[in-house]
Amino acid sequence: MSTQQDQSRAVSEQASEMPSPAEKTGWTAARKRAAGMTHHEAKAALEAARHAAKKDTSADASEAVRMQAEIEEWERIVDALADHAGAYDPEADPFVQGELAGEQDHGSAAR
Repeated sequence: MSTQQDQSRAVSEQASEMPSPAEKTGWTAARKRAAGMTHHEAKAALEAARHAAKKDTSADASEAVRMQAEIEEWERIVDALADHAGAYDPEADPFVQGELAGEQDHGSAAR
């Protein structure tokens, strides 16, 4: 039998697994900019994001999380394009589509 404490712990654990709004903002920014980019263009954008993060030492915690999430998303996009001759398309990115499906499932399960 489940206690209220067990239920609270389960909800808390699920919430900690969910990305923060700052992370989502970083991912979205990288994906929007990456749309239509080739591997070399995305790699240059990754380097620019890394440079901007190093240069901005005054970022608050939320902004630092956003910048790190954006860099990590650029890294993922660059890796995805490494063996791809075309341009990046978030609509065709299996990772992005899986994330969207998960969000829809999570939203319908919460109702």
